[in-house]
Amino acid sequence: MTSDFMSNETIAGYYGFAAGAEFSSVFSMVSLESILFYIVASAIFVVESLFDLLKSDVDTSLAQRLVHNRQWYVNLARAFQFGDGINPDTGNYDETDEAKQVVDYAAVDEIAGQLFLKVATSEGENLAPLDASELTAFTTYINKVKDAGVKITVISDAGDDLRLSVDIMYDPMVLDENGLLLEGGGEPVKDTIMSFIKSLPFNGEFQVVALVDALQETEGVVIPTVLSAESKYAANDWQNIDARVKPNAGYMVIDEANLTINYRPYDVD
Repeated sequence: MTSDFMSNETIAGYYGFAAGAEFSSVFSMVSLESILFYIVASAIFVVESLFDLLKSDVDTSLAQRLVHNRQWYVNLARAFQFGDGINPDTGNYDETDEAKQVVDYAAVDEIAGQLFLKVATSEGENLAPLDASELTAFTTYINKVKDAGVKITVISDAGDDLRLSVDIMYDPMVLDENGLLLEGGGEPVKDTIMSFIKSLPFNGEFQVVALVDALQETEGVVIPTVLSAESKYAANDWQNIDARVKPNAGYMVIDEANLTINYRPYDVD
């Protein structure tokens, strides 16, 4: 605004300054002109902020009103209250009780026209399937609140098993031959792998390259290589992971027996 103001020849002639001059070279910070510009700029900023807030509120409201989409089913799943019945007239609970909402994670996949609703609960820092009574009640609830004619298969199982073989070339000045920190203890490579698996978004892909990236940033690691990666759902056979895989249960777990880490010192020569 000040640039346009100062470049206006009519205004320049009225004030007696050269058109295009710097605003600060003609008007002080406490001049009437500076104060007016500040007030106008502040008002414009407030109006723009209010419009941004309004847009956010409208987008949120529209997202909550959308029905028949995947997010709608996710919201239905999370709203489930174990031990409560729904009102047959409204299809909702009369009262919301978050203490009874046992579904902490939910996602929907659509395959061949059928919806697969994956759900899990929390056990401390870990994900876990609903127990038998919770699963029965939840399945009944979904069948009552879903759209008529929609086929839904509810999945709440133990996480897909992951089996990894990793080769780590390490810095001998930071790690020992067993992958332990020379100072402070701990095995950072194993910690990185476990943390990476736990941090995957529910029903998100496990990507081998993303694991390598995480290992690359691990203290003491020079060159990480994933020699093999396999996954197994329930009682099925192990399957080789070709770059990426989406877990059938929605999440993955790894036992220490299924994690092989080979440590080799990195030599500069």
